[in-house]
Amino acid sequence: MRTMVVGGGIGGLSTALSLHAAGLGCVVVEAARTLRPLGVGINMQPHAVRELTELGLGPVLADLGVETSFMSVADRHGNIIMALPRGRSAGYRWPQYSVHRGELQMALLAAVEERIGPVRTGVAFEGFEQDGDGVLITLRQGGRVLRERVDVLVGADGVQSSVRARLWPYGDPLRWGGIRMWRGVAESDPVLDGATVLAGGSNSAAKFVTYHISARNPRLLNWVAEVKVAEPGIVPDADWSREGSHADVSRHFASWKYPLVDIPALLAATKRILEYPMVDRDPLPAGARAG
Repeated sequence: MRTMVVGGGIGGLSTALSLHAAGLGCVVVEAARTLRPLGVGINMQPHAVRELTELGLGPVLADLGVETSFMSVADRHGNIIMALPRGRSAGYRWPQYSVHRGELQMALLAAVEERIGPVRTGVAFEGFEQDGDGVLITLRQGGRVLRERVDVLVGADGVQSSVRARLWPYGDPLRWGGIRMWRGVAESDPVLDGATVLAGGSNSAAKFVTYHISARNPRLLNWVAEVKVAEPGIVPDADWSREGSHADVSRHFASWKYPLVDIPALLAATKRILEYPMVDRDPLPAGARAG
């Protein structure tokens, strides 16, 4: 059995490693010409860490990320409302990690290339036809159109998935909860114990989340500012690489009395701020397929 995974992100690379571990042949294609360690911090819950640990990547995760100790919630004045243990501190067999998204992707890429072979970059998915013998996939590489037959096609190309769009071409809008996000990474003194995910405020108005993301550089701090700016609705598009401004995000937190994190200093130390709406898509109907 041969599977083609469209998308060389965290989901696609993890899928490829799992297929390989099960003894199934697979290839990963990615539209970008070069995979780079882009993005900011993410949190990996224990059930996700379990999957990668069983793929032999436990030591890699421990070397990259910060094992999360607590999830602490505070008000806008810095009063801790509650502190919940996380990962192994909460009784799970596997830890929770805070890690830089790009570094995790590069670690998964290295594992795929070592175990399976190179990811085919610069290859864009264009369409597919399914029949009793499998899937005939149309790809484009530069000016060349390629057609390849596989047994299984996996779309792991994100919320803007081209595979999903071909599978369900009947209207599939991005759902927005009205929250706009600003995100960035900067160096900072330890927040609390240096391993806590700290969330201040609330999604009803404004929330500011921080957590350290690097075992190699304990000062590296990820921050997320979430602000309710509109009522829930639909947006036509979302640009994940849009540059945000210090002034735009700062004005939402100017009145905060927040001794836990020096928010103005943290924003000032951030070289690049990303801004985008918090969006998702509705699940497709069970068994959905085009035509």
